[in-house]
Amino acid sequence: MTVTVAKFAAYAARTPLSAAALLVCALGATSAAAQSPAVATDSWIKVCRSDEKQKKELCKTAYDLRTSGGQFLASIAVVEATGEARKIVEMIMPTGLLLQPGLKVQIDQGKSEDAKFGMCAPDGCVAQLVSNEAFVGAMKKGAQLSITAYGQASNPVTFTFSLASFKSANEGKALDEAALKKREEAIAAEIQQKQKSIEDQLRDEQRKASQAKP
Repeated sequence: MTVTVAKFAAYAARTPLSAAALLVCALGATSAAAQSPAVATDSWIKVCRSDEKQKKELCKTAYDLRTSGGQFLASIAVVEATGEARKIVEMIMPTGLLLQPGLKVQIDQGKSEDAKFGMCAPDGCVAQLVSNEAFVGAMKKGAQLSITAYGQASNPVTFTFSLASFKSANEGKALDEAALKKREEAIAAEIQQKQKSIEDQLRDEQRKASQAKP
């Protein structure tokens, strides 16, 4: 699941730090699809773009949450612009969740922060949290970040993201386009292999069930 770049850009244009969101969303739409065990499932990645007009570097440190089969569940990214104290935490969540009261974002056992949904596409909903360096600092020291949403029956649904590699990714060198492309190709290949493995397992179970019938 990926919210399209065009829809994400339209949303970003109406939100704080919109220049940052808009300039990195094209990379975000691809780099967001960047997690599977062979390429460090629990690792964050960082991509950057230069804003020539504002003379700023715009960076997004992102993490995708996926099922064991490689399917996309949700994503979170921290968007930062050179010289700006505020940080934008962007989240793409699955559809089928209540838009009100929004989301609760919490680092370990710390105080939860409220995030509001801004727009939805058929394949996902985007939410933002306007934060600061203290929040990013807590992410660097934390073990996990949890996002709690609410289902149609108002039941809480929690998505948990490991923070183990956030600090090194956020403070480290951004991936260039070649490295990003290589990573995406490796992920796509592994997801395909996982899906084949699941299909093979299902066929094997069906075969055993058929043989077990009297």
